[in-house]
Amino acid sequence: MNNTKYDPILTPIQYEEYLADAREQYSTEEIAGLFHIHFETLYKWISKYPAMREAQERGRERRRLAFVKEAKRGLFKQLCGYDVEETRTVLVDGNIKEQHITRRHIPANVAAAIFVLCNMSPEEWTRSNTRTLDFEDNNRRAFTVKVIDNTADKVAGTTKGTRKKEDTESDGTAEITS
Repeated sequence: MNNTKYDPILTPIQYEEYLADAREQYSTEEIAGLFHIHFETLYKWISKYPAMREAQERGRERRRLAFVKEAKRGLFKQLCGYDVEETRTVLVDGNIKEQHITRRHIPANVAAAIFVLCNMSPEEWTRSNTRTLDFEDNNRRAFTVKVIDNTADKVAGTTKGTRKKEDTESDGTAEITS
């Protein structure tokens, strides 16, 4: 199809679809090529026709939502672990002699769990050493806590400072700076 002329109905629809295609990730120059026009002509259409600007916004939003959906799906797999099937084929003289199918489990990713806990439940989980405390005079003050004695880490079984807030309370020594 030769789209060298702007079609007020079809062109914005096609443009939105090209932008929304998260798998292809078309550049502006590639989209212009799909329309058989120079990329500067595409820019002129976007600035001249409100329908093209609206299609651009809708297409970009659809692509962003597709990325978020895939990221959530991938994060969920990493969070829970998943099973994979691996096939090993033995060829002799170009013919399949035998095939071995192996199923194995990919365990949950601890970093994914930390990410989810810190972002989905920040009031309960944190990676920060900065704490905000409320005092009796109703003033809030932020403090940075430097652990001198890592008793809390030993109790919680952690080494990098990510632990449930209740686990951070110990009789260990801490240096507080404001």
